[in-house]
Amino acid sequence: MKFTVEKSVLMNKLTPAMGTVSNKNTITSIEGVLIETMDGDRIRISTYDMNKGVRATFDAISVEREGKFILNAQRLYQTIRVLPEDEITIDVNDKLNCTITSGKASFSMFAMKGEDFPNLPDLVTDRGFVVSAENLKKMISKVSHSVADQDNRPMLCGAFFKVSDGNLEVVSCDSYTLSICSLKCDIEAIGGDSLGYSFIIPGHALGELSKNLSEGKGEDEGVKFYLSRKHAIVRKGDNVFFTRTIDSEYIDYRRITPKDNDIFVTLDRETFLDGLERANIIAEEKIQGSGRSYVKLSATEQFLTITSSSVNGKVFDELDCVHEGRDIEIGFNCRYLINSIKAAEGENVKISLKSPTSAITIEPAEEDENFSYYYMILPVRMNEQK
Repeated sequence: MKFTVEKSVLMNKLTPAMGTVSNKNTITSIEGVLIETMDGDRIRISTYDMNKGVRATFDAISVEREGKFILNAQRLYQTIRVLPEDEITIDVNDKLNCTITSGKASFSMFAMKGEDFPNLPDLVTDRGFVVSAENLKKMISKVSHSVADQDNRPMLCGAFFKVSDGNLEVVSCDSYTLSICSLKCDIEAIGGDSLGYSFIIPGHALGELSKNLSEGKGEDEGVKFYLSRKHAIVRKGDNVFFTRTIDSEYIDYRRITPKDNDIFVTLDRETFLDGLERANIIAEEKIQGSGRSYVKLSATEQFLTITSSSVNGKVFDELDCVHEGRDIEIGFNCRYLINSIKAAEGENVKISLKSPTSAITIEPAEEDENFSYYYMILPVRMNEQK
């Protein structure tokens, strides 16, 4: 196999694929990238860590010899990245010796036979929908902070997608926080089927999916989202991202949302976020000490105060707000609050509370007819702060 390609073209395709390369596996081939020559002087690369993968095609300047080989992905990426901004020639001979040249620079490495690469799942199905990359990426960013890293309930280790005619709802929950976001947008069924899909994308795949949605043309470009029995396949232009889905029923998230909160605090979102960031400097210091990391929110009259203390210092901040209902003091893991407020939108947020031991909810103060978010956060039991 021998072909010549522009460095920028190869890097643009290789970079998002690196997130689906395995580096903790005894199978050497899945630590590599499969490179194949195609008809019409086209090149196809594939990466696959046995759970998620990327397949992308691009135009070569020329193809002198056809072939299919595996190159170590990390070594190839590092090599291509430092080569001059020039045309790059990759040459693999029959003895599996690979030479990469650009200008007067030359690198060599070993290759593996393409047949050793694991079989990719079937990427052809007629079940799915078309949605804009921008909308899909936005919804992932709004809920990814609430996906559990580890949980004995596997469905919580992913984001739940519910697709219906003209509406996309995405949900995540890590037992301490819950995120529900809904967007009214153009969604077109593939194959003429009616829209009514629900599935769970693993948390480890969400970030890589977002990266692939950012590649290529503008993010307003439509992507084709296919669903097979065990996989979700997302096609954007010449790039294909695929991942296993979590085969489980999602929790009844509507049942666990608070229904009778009767204390309401409305305040500027950016001001609140700035106050939380300042308090977190002190709150996170307590991780190294014996105390538990939390901040205390106190709603009194028309002010919301944020306080936290550690062995090294204290923080006090008072913010203007619109307060309805009883006075209340309640403690939280500050990072949970920061993540939810960062993901929220709009000038003002509305916080609903009931008691120091009941979950709070965060919603937009001004309604948006197209986009809505709902964040729930469980409080922590506070020790007496000095």
